[in-house]
Amino acid sequence: MTAHHFTRTCAYFTAARYMRSIELVADKIFSPTGMKPAYAYIMMTLEDTHPLTIKEIAQRLGYERSTVSRMVKTLSQKDLVILTASGRATTVDLGIASPEFLKVANECLEKFGHLTDQYLGTDKAKMTQLLTQNNEKLRSNLK
Repeated sequence: MTAHHFTRTCAYFTAARYMRSIELVADKIFSPTGMKPAYAYIMMTLEDTHPLTIKEIAQRLGYERSTVSRMVKTLSQKDLVILTASGRATTVDLGIASPEFLKVANECLEKFGHLTDQYLGTDKAKMTQLLTQNNEKLRSNLK
């Protein structure tokens, strides 16, 4: 019987396997924040531009609105963000506890960048560019 080749050729399987591996690294590096890396990315997105709606955060990060909604509620409970209902939209802004969290999160991001540069070498930039381009292709075809 011939073995399946999906472990080397299937975009879904290989991307998911890579994601599991890189998530282990990211979880370890971002552990000083006390939260999963995705929470830090929401906070850093707000650091760049705030306030934003849940929909805008979801669009910028490629998350589902329901996921962002759940995550910002957790961030709100920790005084990291302030949620304001405005009609059907919810606006998210930085909260009183955000400066210290963002300091730690940005340090983690820098450390993560250095570590992945070390682990992945020159392939990292090319791979990240390809992943970004291919993600955009997939997203545009799903609309």
